Amino acid sequence: MTIFAQDTLIFQQTKNFSKNDFAIHDAAGVQVAHVETGGSTLGRMFTGARELTVFDGPQNPVIMVKDTMTMGRDRFEIFDGNGSPLASLVKRITFLKTRVTISMLGEELDLLGSVWDFDFQITNAQGVLGTVSRKWSGMGNAFLGMSTYALQLGGNLSVQHRQAIVGSVLALDLIREKQKRH
Repeated sequence: MTIFAQDTLIFQQTKNFSKNDFAIHDAAGVQVAHVETGGSTLGRMFTGARELTVFDGPQNPVIMVKDTMTMGRDRFEIFDGNGSPLASLVKRITFLKTRVTISMLGEELDLLGSVWDFDFQITNAQGVLGTVSRKWSGMGNAFLGMSTYALQLGGNLSVQHRQAIVGSVLALDLIREKQKRH
């Protein structure tokens, strides 16, 4: 079953000092995709994870998230499995507030709620596209660097919207990890 046929996705994170991988499950707990950390091990040790690839089955990349180096802002580019651009996610610092914007093929997506606590909605002019909430995975899993996020997607979304939203949720996790390192 493909990741894009699911309206509920559960991200089970497993991370250590050089990786930030995920298993992605459907609402019934069946794994439908996985996320692998890219880039060199040495680079990940010093700067953290900067590239993630979502695989919908073995050797079938469907989403790529890349941290592009910029001065002062976190910027992530989200690509489909063939490397075609889908969206850009930018963390902007405004007066006493951090704001994240997503531009998807000329469309602006807004994040409403507590982005850094993973309790927010992704919206556009037509309404809510997705809802993200953090799930508690237990003290043992937290100690081992594991956490769980649930993403509820709107039922009538295009594959491109689904790819951009899943990629954005992963990019937000990378931004949050970078903030912890500083």
